[in-house]
Amino acid sequence: MDMKEFKLNYYEKLYLARHFEDELMKLFADNKVVGWIHSNKGHEVIGVSLALAMKSHDYIVPHHRDRPAYLAKGLSAKSLLAEIMGKTTGCCGGIGGELHIMDVETRIYGPTGVLGSNLPIALGIAYANKLAGNDHVVVCNFGEGGSNRGSFHEVLNMAALWSLPIVFVCENNKFVEFTPMQKHMNIEDVARRASGYDIEGIIADAFNPMETYETFKYAIEKARRGDGPTLVEAKTYRLDGHYEGDPMKYRDEEEKKYWLERDPIIGFKASLLNESIANESELESLEASVHQVLKEAVEFALKSEPLKVSDTFKNVYA
Repeated sequence: MDMKEFKLNYYEKLYLARHFEDELMKLFADNKVVGWIHSNKGHEVIGVSLALAMKSHDYIVPHHRDRPAYLAKGLSAKSLLAEIMGKTTGCCGGIGGELHIMDVETRIYGPTGVLGSNLPIALGIAYANKLAGNDHVVVCNFGEGGSNRGSFHEVLNMAALWSLPIVFVCENNKFVEFTPMQKHMNIEDVARRASGYDIEGIIADAFNPMETYETFKYAIEKARRGDGPTLVEAKTYRLDGHYEGDPMKYRDEEEKKYWLERDPIIGFKASLLNESIANESELESLEASVHQVLKEAVEFALKSEPLKVSDTFKNVYA
């Protein structure tokens, strides 16, 4: 894949992730979604960069704002949307909902109900891969708040001791629910915590698509070579509230305006035009194809059968 093809593919996945959220918010407003929605706007560069830097046999053990990674790694918009809407055609039969997305085929081993509790699961998968002697890498995502939990420190210690093929990705969006980072941490950079376990800590600007991709590519290939884990702190900004409908009274409007003006998707599109990677008509065609994919996904999910109460017992063994 040459650079033009790569960058257009990258932009298409960014655009898909952003507009998937737009469609999801419309469905939520129309009471078509069961439960709450936690927007990932601002996180798109992280998920897309990770998926493009990974191989198909690599695993991702994500957290709850990683829909961009799901879509970029190959989970279909139809399957993902149907799952969030509690339909039987979803990737987990509608049982998982928004926060518990899992898909064995694309090696997405979904988030858990407690933030930070996905870290030990990722550690176990990485340990199994090392014992098997394969070249599979595990990527584990969590927020900066998750790095305050005991599981984070236990897992980094064990991963370092055993030199496991794992990349830890802290998606630092500056807020833990409604609490700004500076109110729950004395350090500015989560990446500094890597030094306590004698592993490499790197900071990536997740508003810079190519820098973020190159950082993840480096860390993943390092793990694949057997050179141990890396902690990458991808600094971003949560463009929306903690949940859909969050009034965000805890956030300064000028601060939000500053980050909105740096929207990485708008910036990346401008760079494609400025560098003559693509022209307006090429990008319009690409965007139209994404909207068609999303239109079909919405129609598919709306027509699919909803989960019945009896379906919740299908996978219960005792």
